[in-house]
Amino acid sequence: MGFLGLGITILLVGILLIALVTRVTARNIKLAGLALIFMAAAAALLIFALAGRYGLAAPAGALALWGMRAYLLARQIKATKQSGSAATQPAKSRMTRAEALDILGLEEGASDEAIEAAYKVLIVKNHPDQGGTDWLAARLNEARDILLDK
Repeated sequence: MGFLGLGITILLVGILLIALVTRVTARNIKLAGLALIFMAAAAALLIFALAGRYGLAAPAGALALWGMRAYLLARQIKATKQSGSAATQPAKSRMTRAEALDILGLEEGASDEAIEAAYKVLIVKNHPDQGGTDWLAARLNEARDILLDK
């Protein structure tokens, strides 16, 4: 039964590769590689599970899940790039001093030290490396620069 699953998997991969050959791009090659990893790991998982080799089936299952996650992440990145930065972010306009104060949560007349302190607290929480967005970090930088007259 396991060899039948493996045969079907190899057949599907072959059909996928033939379809991709007609419109080969670097992205399609990467996606085909991810699909191949996923299908091979899924086939190995099936074969190992049917043979009672559960110690080998677990890593194969983890590899299959990794391949699927990588594929979904690649699709998400592609969708983000296709939507364009203009569609996902508001139009760029010069920020007013009142908006800058509001973004940093400060009152008019705040000292330079208070501006820097508020900026540091917010940028640590909203930095792109910490789950924030580039747009939000840029707005925080712009607000600080306006308030400090840079």
